[in-house]
Amino acid sequence: MPLVPQGHGPVTLKDVAARAGVSISTASNALTGSRAVSASSVQRVLQAAAELGYQKNEAARTLRTGLRSAIGLVVPDVTNPFWGGMIGTIDRIAAESGFQVALTNTEFDPQRETAALARLVSRVDGILLFSTQPTGPAVRPLLEMGIPMVACDEVFDLDGLGGVYSDNEAGARAAAHHLVDVGGRVFGMLEGPVSLTTAQQRARGFRQGLVDRGISPSHIHTAVAEYSFEGGRAGIRRLLEEHRDVDAVFACTDNQAIGGIFEAIDLGRSIPDDLLVCGFDDISWSSRLAPSLTTLRQDAEGMATCAALMLLEMITVGGEPRVEVFPVELVARDSTRRQGAWTTSVTTV
Repeated sequence: MPLVPQGHGPVTLKDVAARAGVSISTASNALTGSRAVSASSVQRVLQAAAELGYQKNEAARTLRTGLRSAIGLVVPDVTNPFWGGMIGTIDRIAAESGFQVALTNTEFDPQRETAALARLVSRVDGILLFSTQPTGPAVRPLLEMGIPMVACDEVFDLDGLGGVYSDNEAGARAAAHHLVDVGGRVFGMLEGPVSLTTAQQRARGFRQGLVDRGISPSHIHTAVAEYSFEGGRAGIRRLLEEHRDVDAVFACTDNQAIGGIFEAIDLGRSIPDDLLVCGFDDISWSSRLAPSLTTLRQDAEGMATCAALMLLEMITVGGEPRVEVFPVELVARDSTRRQGAWTTSVTTV
C-alpha cells in the first residue's frame, strides 16, 4: 500500500498528523517541542513521519542551501564530570568542522529524551545520543527517516545506528579480581538502574569476576542505586545495614562510589581498612579524594572523539555507521590499599 497517494506531492505536517491520529498542532508540538506532548504521542508522530518519509522531504529541501551545520547532543546529566568532559570534546570537534551543537539535558527522564529526539528531527543533520532508555521505539523512526545517529555509552542493538562503547564487562571483571586479590572476603555491589545496559554489563562482569576467583554467590550482596552521589550514599547505607559483614564494594560509577565512601565514613567505617571500594569511570575527582579512589578508567576523550568524528563522517560523506568498543584500565589507588602493601598502578583490561 503506498504511504501517500500518487501525485500527492511533498509530505506535509497535515499528512503526518493524520497518519499518527493526532491534531496538526499536536504533531507540530511533538516535532518542535514548543509545548509539552505525551511520550506516546511523540512516538506515534515520529513513527508516522518515518513511514511517510517526512524528514527525507525536509532533507531534500535543505539540500537547496546545504547542510544545517548542526548536530544534536542528548545527555542524561550535564553536571556529571564524565559526560561533562565528553560534551566539551564533542563541541570542540564539531566547531572545528563548522558545526554547532544543540545540547539537551534529559536528567535521566525517558520522556524528556523522547521529546528531545523529536525536536531535533527538523533542526539538525545528525544526533549523538547518550541514552537513558537504550531501546528501539524512540530511535528506530529517526533511523528510518534517514537521520544519521551515533549512540555513546549505553548500548543499542539497532541496524543503522553507530555505537561507541566501553568494554564494561571486562572492566567490572577486573574490578572483582582486584578486590579479591587485595583481601576482600564478603562483597557488595552498587548496581545502576536495571534499564541501563552499562549497569547490566558491569553487574554481569563483576559477578563473573568473583566466580573466576572461586567466590560463592552467597558472599555477593547488591543494592540498586542511581548514578549519582546521593544514589551512592543511599545504596551503601542499605547495603551495610542489611549486610554488615561486607568488606569490599564495587560501584558501577565513580559518583556512586564517592557518595558511598562519604556515607560509609559517616557510618563509622574506615576506608580501606575495613571497607575496600572500587568505582568505574575515573572522573577527575577520583584521584583527588582522601583516600583516592580505585576505579576503572574509561577513555572518555577517545570515545567522544570517535563518536563525533563518526557522526560527522556519516553526515558529510555518507559514512557507514559502525560499532567501536574501547578497553578500560584498572587504576589502583588508596581506597583498596591496606597496610601500604603496594603503590598506585594502572592495568589495561
